[in-house]
Amino acid sequence: MTAMRGIPVRDLLLRLGADEQEMSRAIPYRDFHPTRKAPCMYGTSGEWAYVLEDRGSCTWCEWFFEDEAKVTPAAGEELICLNANVAVNPSYLAYALGDGNVYLNNFGDDPTYRPQAVDGSKLAALGEGLRTAGATCPDGYTIPQWHDLLEAQEGGLYGVVWQAVGDILGIRIPRVDVEQGRLLAARLTGPYT
Repeated sequence: MTAMRGIPVRDLLLRLGADEQEMSRAIPYRDFHPTRKAPCMYGTSGEWAYVLEDRGSCTWCEWFFEDEAKVTPAAGEELICLNANVAVNPSYLAYALGDGNVYLNNFGDDPTYRPQAVDGSKLAALGEGLRTAGATCPDGYTIPQWHDLLEAQEGGLYGVVWQAVGDILGIRIPRVDVEQGRLLAARLTGPYT
């Protein structure tokens, strides 16, 4: 998932290389015929525009590592990107809180250890929320023990991180619409597609 607060979903899709003519057709994902380019579902949740990709990686993250200037949010633009990165690992949580910087963490790492995570900051709130939700490794556990504990729960580490981020930032994505492919679809053009 890649989500930006305060911009139209169209703008987010264009930044990720979607074709404007294709978007204007408004085709649901279940009726979409993907090609080599990365298919996604998209929508809005309150002030957030979001893109969901089902290929194990996020186009935003790929562009960030290839050409950071292409996708780094400007000052005042808030972004969250949860990149499972299943083929390569590690999984990344990228957060830009509107100060023009991107804070990149591995799933399970606590962002409150960063010097920018001062009390009352958005970064501190995200870290505290992740910790409260069990999405960071608690004291007294080794990483393998903690991963085993999470795997016993529905969704494992990915599920815990996704749920925590949605709860913390107020991003609500209708699960039934995702599962049934009712959200609108587009193709994204990343550096590797």
